[in-house]
Amino acid sequence: MRSLGEFMRLASNNRDETFEEWRRRTLAETSRFIEWGLQHPEQVSWIPRHPVGGGHFSERVTTIFWGLVFSRKDWPQ
Repeated sequence: MRSLGEFMRLASNNRDETFEEWRRRTLAETSRFIEWGLQHPEQVSWIPRHPVGGGHFSERVTTIFWGLVFSRKDWPQ
């Protein structure tokens, strides 16, 4: 099974990159991440959501979500 790292490369701080190059690279990285997530749904963390302007998440949901996100050793730093 492939890891997320194989599909994503870390963003660079290339100051010579034009906006259009950055845009293409960002879209390609996002596309690879979505494809990976669809192929490996068991490795994707649940992302809580609510309607915009509809309040906030409880402290418990916030703590659980970020605990899961930061505990993933197979995700890039």
